[in-house]
Amino acid sequence: MSAIQISAVRKQFGKQEILKSIDLEIRDKEFTVLLGPSGCGKSTLLRIIAGLEYESSGSIRIGEREITSLAPRDRRIAMVFQNYAVFPHMTVAENIAFGLRVRKDSEAHIQRKVKETAALMHIEDRLDHYSGQLSGGQRQRVAVARSLAMEPEVLLMDEPLSNLDALLRLEMRAELKTILAASDTTTIYVTHDQVEAMSLADRIAVMKGGQIEQYAPPSEIYHYPATEFVGSFIGNPPMNFIPPDARWNHPTRPEQSSQQVHKCGIRPEDFEVRFEPTENFAPVRVLVSELLGSHKQLTARFGDEMIRVNMPSDLDVGNGSDIHIRPLAEKVRFYDHSGHLMSA
Repeated sequence: MSAIQISAVRKQFGKQEILKSIDLEIRDKEFTVLLGPSGCGKSTLLRIIAGLEYESSGSIRIGEREITSLAPRDRRIAMVFQNYAVFPHMTVAENIAFGLRVRKDSEAHIQRKVKETAALMHIEDRLDHYSGQLSGGQRQRVAVARSLAMEPEVLLMDEPLSNLDALLRLEMRAELKTILAASDTTTIYVTHDQVEAMSLADRIAVMKGGQIEQYAPPSEIYHYPATEFVGSFIGNPPMNFIPPDARWNHPTRPEQSSQQVHKCGIRPEDFEVRFEPTENFAPVRVLVSELLGSHKQLTARFGDEMIRVNMPSDLDVGNGSDIHIRPLAEKVRFYDHSGHLMSA
């Protein structure tokens, strides 16, 4: 079993607290993504799990093993870096075999693992090539194959696709989850790219300022963001946060006692649109209408707020148009004054 238990992990540099008591449980064979803006602590947490940095306090377990005080080589963890770290003077086969030879595995075992992982990564026809003869995507496959050949309990990946061009990144993203699922390896993947996170993860830990704002499956993160930060970070364009409007007094609004609704969170695709004044619809002025292929994205003024509304691409709405909108009742999320999601 390669489940991971991270308990109250803190990291402090002088007076600056980089990680603030992180608690995280990752299931065996799960693909977890640490997602957040630059400086949120996600790469620091990954390096602490790898043993490349030490926590100021807290503990980490993999299965039944306490690894907090272990050296990196004793943690049974492999790591794939942003810059691939493929040795240019070695062939693909020699790169994949490198860690196994350092570990002094038998030659028969080394040859078997090289062939197995090369086939898994679809580079079996490149085993005698050097890195200079490979594309960026192929070099990244070599780096992953070298890590998987070690049969780690946990695979750590630090923004592994960020150096690839957009088309290659799309191709690798489509392959990566299938490949890692076939390897039966628990994976922790760091990125600031929400598309990578949403498409790859079984669960996402959204981080901000050294803390985890929400840890949940991608669908829950998108449809039920736990905080205004998560809603504004996930989605392109992000969730709209606007004051409640009396015209939108839906039955799904939370029962209010001491709590008061501060903002309504509404995704751009979750508005109904009318072109004439309609009961329970609010008027807005379209400032910018952008055709994005499958839909139009409208930037509009709603009172003192700027909002974004998505609508079908074949509807004729131009800059300066006046339209009337209402959110779909079941899609509205309510947030309190602290920016946290209120229960329905």
